[in-house]
Amino acid sequence: MTTGVGKNTQGLPEDAPRAWRRWSRRAQDIAAIAWGSFLMACIATGIFFGHVDPVELDAITTPLMDFPIEAGYAIGFFFFWIICGLSSLLSVFLIRTSRRRDGTPREPRR
Repeated sequence: MTTGVGKNTQGLPEDAPRAWRRWSRRAQDIAAIAWGSFLMACIATGIFFGHVDPVELDAITTPLMDFPIEAGYAIGFFFFWIICGLSSLLSVFLIRTSRRRDGTPREPRR
């Protein structure tokens, strides 16, 4: 949005790189959910597969199908990413919909 003086409403020059501009609240929420859940899924995958062999897990869960070891790691990682993403989504939802201590609602999303 332009103010007519060569600067936008964020006080940046019009030719400023896009990376300098502020993210919307929705973009911040999506980035926080995706990045936080990705990092936690990496840690959870490392811890889980440090104790459990994907080949043995495959033999127990799907004895009629033979998955390569990389598929076991990938399935496990995406499972943990989805679980961590849902947890992060719930956290952001609860924070954004909470009320202030005096009982008034927080600012509406723009």
